[in-house]
Amino acid sequence: MEIYKFGGASIVDAEGIKNITKIISNNLDGKKIIVVSALGKTTNALEDVVNNYVSKDEKYLNYIREIREYHLMVSEQLFPENHNIKFKIFAIFDNVESFCASNTSTLYGYIYDQIISVGELASTTIVSEYLKQEGIKNVLLDARQIIRTDNHYTDAKINWEKTKNLIENNDLITNNQTIITQGFIGATSEKFTTTLGREGSDFTGAIFANILNADKLTIWKDVKGVYNSDPNNYTEAIFIKKMSYREATEMTYYGAKVIHPKTIRPLQNKNITLEVRSYKTPEENGTLIKNSNEVIEYPPIIVYKENQVLLSFSSKDFSFTEAENLRIILKSFDNNRLKINTIQTGAITLSVVVNNKPEKIDAIKDELSKNFEIRFNNNLSLITIRHFDFYTEDTFLRNKNVLLEQRTRETLQVLIRD
Repeated sequence: MEIYKFGGASIVDAEGIKNITKIISNNLDGKKIIVVSALGKTTNALEDVVNNYVSKDEKYLNYIREIREYHLMVSEQLFPENHNIKFKIFAIFDNVESFCASNTSTLYGYIYDQIISVGELASTTIVSEYLKQEGIKNVLLDARQIIRTDNHYTDAKINWEKTKNLIENNDLITNNQTIITQGFIGATSEKFTTTLGREGSDFTGAIFANILNADKLTIWKDVKGVYNSDPNNYTEAIFIKKMSYREATEMTYYGAKVIHPKTIRPLQNKNITLEVRSYKTPEENGTLIKNSNEVIEYPPIIVYKENQVLLSFSSKDFSFTEAENLRIILKSFDNNRLKINTIQTGAITLSVVVNNKPEKIDAIKDELSKNFEIRFNNNLSLITIRHFDFYTEDTFLRNKNVLLEQRTRETLQVLIRD
């Protein structure tokens, strides 16, 4: 049993779908669960649909139809003219328009998840049908039937017990060798669609791997594997051949985009190997991430996070050192599912750095403004360097406008103004 995950960059067009079909056809030994993201930048385009719909701008209908035409264009290059894929794509996007016409909810997260999920539903339909056309027998499984979550839209938590039961007792999984399913999406117990957080398809792969005790999860990327910094932005980036679960967890926690942060734990719990490799050069080995007692010498690992916000909370009665104040603030962040990227405390002030999520930040400010004075700085970047040395520190931080700095023996974090 192996799990494959293909991201949107691997299926941006018809040639991409042909390429992953070739990869799958060359690796048909054993059972495979193939997790597929939305085509290309479809999720970004659907976010424009959501925002226009919520603001009552009728342009959202034009955007839906443009996205539909994109999927039809890709399909025309893959299938003969009389193939029924066209009708399936129309039906998928008609369902989105019907939802928008009949929806009465004003809850942004709920609306977001019902609309955004169409990207994965459309892409997996195309991929499954094309594999069949090329002689690769497979079944299409709707992830919403088996990935059960809570009702926290846009960043839902998995109900592991119910999901395990649904996956283990699903006939499509039991009786077929090749299963195509969606990443990123699930459903509540009431069958409303939820999403697992942006780029959450990696996590979907890890869920299947954990529950089905897979031998390996392979994430196919546009790069050879894991590098010590983004190879698209840094020409001297160093390829890392192997990593421990711990180091991969540290990287993803600090914001490395190569793997979704929630991916490692389900794999580590079952000692399942993760490989990150390139769909562009599938014959090459990628980065292996697994449990190991081996001492691995890592180069300095640089993670750069843009669009950061610094929030500083000061107690109005100068009682900040009391544990209750810390509990109130941290509970607000937890309730609003806003991850803290770094935190620093002073005598009467707590400062946190977070991703710029305006609706979540506003909710936190509303909750806490009664008891705390709140200062806000945006347009910032957070640079994290694991295993830092003088040369790397000087290279990445020279002449930067530093607002906050933290360092331990292994990790240096610096918040800078862009």
